[in-house]
Amino acid sequence: MNSSDLVRIRTFLTGVLAEHDDHAGFDDAESLVQSGRLDSLAVVKLVSFLEADFGVDFTRIEFDPQRFDSMREIAALIEDARA
Repeated sequence: MNSSDLVRIRTFLTGVLAEHDDHAGFDDAESLVQSGRLDSLAVVKLVSFLEADFGVDFTRIEFDPQRFDSMREIAALIEDARA
C-alpha cells in the first residue's frame, strides 16, 4: 500500500471521528472500534468509503469487524481485496 492510500484512509477516519467531536490523533495500530471511537454507523461509512474509493468487494472477502479496528487492519484488508 502506498503512502497516498494511507493518507486517504487517515483523512477519512479523521473526518468521521470529527463528526463525533473526537479530534484526538491516532497511530496506525490504535484500536478505533473496540475502544469505542468508531461506532457501528461509522463502520458502515467506512465500508462505503472502502468500496467506493478502493474497490473493496465485500462479497469476495470475509466481512470481519476486527478488520476495521485500526489503520493497520484497514490497510491489510485493502491489500487482501486487491490480491
